[in-house]
Amino acid sequence: MAGSKWTGLFAFFLGAGLGVVAGMLLAPKSGEDLREDISGRLNEGAHRVRTAGRTVSRRAQEMANQVQQTVSDAADAALRASRKVTRS
Repeated sequence: MAGSKWTGLFAFFLGAGLGVVAGMLLAPKSGEDLREDISGRLNEGAHRVRTAGRTVSRRAQEMANQVQQTVSDAADAALRASRKVTRS
């Protein structure tokens, strides 16, 4: 289910991107203006992708740290409990 969600999202953005490029190619502009527009849009898209990548990376690191802390806390609690049991 999750795979089809991402596949659909990817297909949507791919289709939207191709639609933008097709619209730009069919627009009545000079070749130089068109190349500048495409270059600008590609640079803007690349910037957005890099920004999103940094955000996802930071959030993944935060989640990994939370999981690590939770596991560490659980291991400490289990160790304390086992020591109580062995003392009794």
